[in-house]
Amino acid sequence: MPKYPDDTAEVLLGAQCSPTQPPSVDPAVLRRALKYGQKARLRYPAQSFRDVEQQLRSGWESKGEVTEWEWVRAAVWAGYEQDSEDE
Repeated sequence: MPKYPDDTAEVLLGAQCSPTQPPSVDPAVLRRALKYGQKARLRYPAQSFRDVEQQLRSGWESKGEVTEWEWVRAAVWAGYEQDSEDE
């Protein structure tokens, strides 16, 4: 018998997590963040993610997104860097 019969087991994170950390980020939010990064690359074609991160963060927040930047940053960065040369 397998030790973990299915992947529906709930994991309790307890006091180790900060109070603002979501238990998980909705995949739809991550897809929006990835697309946001892809579109941002068109606006800032010659700049690195780090050079424009503050503008991207402000734009994310002004769009009315409720998921904190820290939780979508990697997805935005991945979208921004997609199909571009490594820095």
